[in-house]
Amino acid sequence: MKVANNTTKPTRVYNEPLSRREVALLAGWERERRVSVTLDDIRRIVGVAVARDVASRLVAKKALERVGRGRYLVRPLRTQSRPTATSAAVQAAVLLEGDPYYLGGLWALTFHRLSDQGYVSVLDAFVDRRRPGRPLGSAQLAFHRVSSERLRYGSIAAELEGMSVRISDPERTLIDLLDFPALAGGSGEPLRMVKQILPRVDRAKLIEYATRGARSSTCQRLGLLLERAGVAPRRLVELHKRVLETKSVLSMDPGAPRKGPFNRRWRVIENDR
Repeated sequence: MKVANNTTKPTRVYNEPLSRREVALLAGWERERRVSVTLDDIRRIVGVAVARDVASRLVAKKALERVGRGRYLVRPLRTQSRPTATSAAVQAAVLLEGDPYYLGGLWALTFHRLSDQGYVSVLDAFVDRRRPGRPLGSAQLAFHRVSSERLRYGSIAAELEGMSVRISDPERTLIDLLDFPALAGGSGEPLRMVKQILPRVDRAKLIEYATRGARSSTCQRLGLLLERAGVAPRRLVELHKRVLETKSVLSMDPGAPRKGPFNRRWRVIENDR
């Protein structure tokens, strides 16, 4: 029950209760431990003719939360009497359910506790087709189109609020920061982050991911960083082969003046020191 203020006297506004059919639907989904449902799921239970109306009523009563066309989050019966908030990551997982994707970027740094900063205002989703960005809960959802092959490795399944969510693993997260520097604001910020986090991740995985599908510029910068970290040259052979495919000479820090020693092996101007 809610009390609405009026210029004359308080007006009591009652929330419309759930019908028996609506309670049965929610109870059934709860028994099945469903976190989300689609309009097709509802059609199979109540029929095509009334499914859309049933979904609309459940959304109006806050029993379902619409996150995309024909896709809904289910609010458990026990939470119907109090306000709840579903994280943007879970909403994104419901929106992308059934499609290849993973969530990454700065949000993944926070998830893996690789940063002291809490990055929650922007959620980066990597997908294999173009999608427009959109607000989602308390965050802005941004899409980045990558090859289907890239989506097949470098991510893990994590359970958040009862939902399985695909998230870039720590090594993929660092590769993405170098491949897509705009994720961290561009200029030299992504490089600074990678340098700081590099000792805490699996270097063999970094080399594997970069060799399989990273940009040549990422292979160049990563190769130099790993060389500085003391990684044996024999472990960098495959990464160096990728670098030999390009004739580009680049600056280690794209946001700094192009001055410094030239590393011939990686074809990088060391302007970051």
